[in-house]
Amino acid sequence: MICVPIIEPRIDLAVKLANSVDSDLVELRLDYLQSFENLERVGRINKPKIVTCMPQWEGGHFKGSETERINVLLRAMDSCDLVSIELKTSGELRERILQKSKRNKVKVIISYHDFESTPSREEILEILRKEADVGADIAKVAFMPHDYEDVMNLLYVLVKNDLEIPIIALSMGELGKISRVMAPILGSYLTFASAEKGKESAPGQLSISEVKKVTDILK
Repeated sequence: MICVPIIEPRIDLAVKLANSVDSDLVELRLDYLQSFENLERVGRINKPKIVTCMPQWEGGHFKGSETERINVLLRAMDSCDLVSIELKTSGELRERILQKSKRNKVKVIISYHDFESTPSREEILEILRKEADVGADIAKVAFMPHDYEDVMNLLYVLVKNDLEIPIIALSMGELGKISRVMAPILGSYLTFASAEKGKESAPGQLSISEVKKVTDILK
């Protein structure tokens, strides 16, 4: 599956773009919004949607308190299919998301991002296992590689792991571009692609047209 992150500053623009892109689902990056009014309009998006609100300490843009961030997510969960929350979020706040996810039948992605480096295979596996242990329906990791061995280690974990839940695993940056198309083939639950050039939400992200073109060639 291809997921397009939506990084618009206003909810009306986000809804419009989400409905226009030819993707399997979208990820609404709420941390890009200038205002959190009218979050219920997320429900106007006519395809499956993930909501997330990444804090600055995880490479996102949200500057408020952790309680404020979780409250934004809780409001948006009334209109979404999946919610993504960081593994490093405090257990108490993360539990609020997990409790509402059960009531609303929303799947939870527990995520971990490292924009500086890529750990070893075993360390990647350990992070994924922790995500599963704390209640993830889907475990996600994204790392910055220093060389192609880092990329291969990440892809190896996709093929060789002991998790019983789906995994999203991606390498970022120029070196990681190959993972954007190879990860889904090797078992990643989805891959992320920008709506167009200039709307990337992470370094090395390909556009949806580029991902589809390469995927078609590989098929």
